[in-house]
Amino acid sequence: MNNQIFGLKFRQLRKQQHITLAKAAAGITSRQSLGNWETGKGELAFEKVLLLLKKINVQPIDFLESSISSYLKQTTSQISAAYVNNQVDKLLHYANKYLDISHRNLTDRVSFLRAAVACNYYMDLTSIDLTTSSDKLRIISHFNKILNGEEIWNFEDIYFLGNTQNLMSPRDIYSLAYSLNYYRQKHKNDNREWINAVYNTLINAEFVLIKTNIKLATDLDLLLRQKWDLPDNYAFEKIRQNFMHELLKYISTQDESAITQQLHILELEHLSDLKTGFETAYEQVNKIRVVLVKSF
Repeated sequence: MNNQIFGLKFRQLRKQQHITLAKAAAGITSRQSLGNWETGKGELAFEKVLLLLKKINVQPIDFLESSISSYLKQTTSQISAAYVNNQVDKLLHYANKYLDISHRNLTDRVSFLRAAVACNYYMDLTSIDLTTSSDKLRIISHFNKILNGEEIWNFEDIYFLGNTQNLMSPRDIYSLAYSLNYYRQKHKNDNREWINAVYNTLINAEFVLIKTNIKLATDLDLLLRQKWDLPDNYAFEKIRQNFMHELLKYISTQDESAITQQLHILELEHLSDLKTGFETAYEQVNKIRVVLVKSF
């Protein structure tokens, strides 16, 4: 197991529990081998990693998923910061840079991930799609083994889906969201980061569909509102999903009272970031509605 992220993560957990390098390695591997793995200078067999995790009382699934999640966020942190700060020029720079790298080296998955995320964010802010048909095919092919039942959903797949949806067709978005929703129903997981990733990715999928295909958005909304037995400490996700539902109702009824009420409640609760995000979503939907009206 040679991914540098895993060794660094283990080192962090070991030190949090005040376990020495020698004590962790005892009976499993040498102190030097463990030290090399923790600093990214060596490898460890997966079986030994499992024994090490057992020694520090960490579940393998939690360790692997949180490590991959941290790695993905680190990989695209600059791109995400440019998006949050509405830095369109920087996003364009990142998109072109990593598209060029990934086109010259088709096996460079990290550069392609960065390129796809940057293009997705750039399109969200400008409505300009920088990707080619080959890029889109490459994105969808990433999920083929999941759709074919050969692999299961993991953090990397969920992150990739949640941050490339603007580049996909509505049918592909719906198919992947359906698959992910089915998986989360059949495989219960109490890892909070996992739950946040799954639900927010599904909600994002619904919003993209609201802007591109109302029929599929309505179908997904109905699907997601079934058996969403989230506890109260997931209030953020519940509020977001309910807002998507109200957006769909607004499109069909033109009654904005429920939307206005939700925005007012968020203001009273001092949830300014969430309120700003909802206002932006509402503006985007209104622009699309105006275009549709003018087309008739």
